[in-house]
Amino acid sequence: MAEIGHPVIGDLTYSKGKNEFGVEGQMLHAKELSFKHPITNKQMHLEAPLPEYFENVLNKLRSKE
Repeated sequence: MAEIGHPVIGDLTYSKGKNEFGVEGQMLHAKELSFKHPITNKQMHLEAPLPEYFENVLNKLRSKE
């Protein structure tokens, strides 16, 4: 993402140390994951909402538009 001018927020390596929102860790999130369990062979489907801090950063970014 940094290569195309949009580094991941919280990625200290590729954002040249910038972390304007003070988050810990990279702001990457998978809303849904599906995979076949390696032992049971059962199809797994997991969903997770965005963490609150993630929503807060998104709201700040939207308010800049």
